[in-house]
Amino acid sequence: MKIAPIASFVTIALAAFSLTSASAQDARIIHVPAVEAPVYAEAEWDLPLPKADTPMYDRSFIAEGGAAATAPDGASRYTAQEYNFPMGALRVLKWESGPVIHQITFETQLYMLKGTASVGVAGDIVTINAGDAVFLPSGILRNSDPDGETVILTYIVSNTSDAPKAKVVRGEGLNVMAIAQWMDGEDPTTATDHDAILKAPDGAAKFTAKRYSGDGNSFRHAVLEAGGRTTPATNGRDILIYINKGRMKRTEDGVEYTVEAGDAIREENAKSGYWEILEASEFIATDMPFDPSQPRYNLQRSTNAVAGTGYRQE
Repeated sequence: MKIAPIASFVTIALAAFSLTSASAQDARIIHVPAVEAPVYAEAEWDLPLPKADTPMYDRSFIAEGGAAATAPDGASRYTAQEYNFPMGALRVLKWESGPVIHQITFETQLYMLKGTASVGVAGDIVTINAGDAVFLPSGILRNSDPDGETVILTYIVSNTSDAPKAKVVRGEGLNVMAIAQWMDGEDPTTATDHDAILKAPDGAAKFTAKRYSGDGNSFRHAVLEAGGRTTPATNGRDILIYINKGRMKRTEDGVEYTVEAGDAIREENAKSGYWEILEASEFIATDMPFDPSQPRYNLQRSTNAVAGTGYRQE
């Protein structure tokens, strides 16, 4: 039986990294509720291939807002909801129907929440399904004939590798870790052994976690039982969490944040906090390591966004 203190439940099974502190940043955005995250109507379609004497690569054109309404027949039409943090960003892309076309630009990671699409990974075109993750995707996300809704989480975040490599990680077959956390008096306790989890006291937080290991970063997908409270923990990095289902409460540095499905929240570097699981919940988390000497990995809207070059890196 293994019972021992452990770090934040978001960082379960995560290797220790040596990261540069982001505490000197001015912005203090912690919680972005879904109702405050802007949603943009997008349309995207293929451009003609360049002349034979120029580089041959896939290209697409994107139009936004009113311009999207004038997109040609057969264009890919979707919504993009943006969650912008000081050192990283998340976009939730949703296609209700029709073809999926999305040019990879600044995205450094993506997680397939619903549906199927193809994308470039290390020079190859691979098919990704719901529950799969890609680190350093490239090219154009595509599905000419999707079966139902497609939802993709795309991230602009950094990593801890000097020369990161592109990688696809399949969700199917990943190890699932069962965990319980509770306070034994003043001592934080974590159990990962089946029998110990069954004996966990009332009020213990119980959840399962899968870790998608990339090169210098990872995704963690957690499914949490209703009720219970995690043990307090202090992270050595900023963490970006998207709440896919349910409702929880985060207490960090003495401030409470109630989050629900569709919200994004940041666990701040070097701040102590814990979670209360108000409803059966599910989330996807990744790190936002930040080096002050490097550009911030967040979204900044450009004035010519309607023309299809809508983002720049600060």
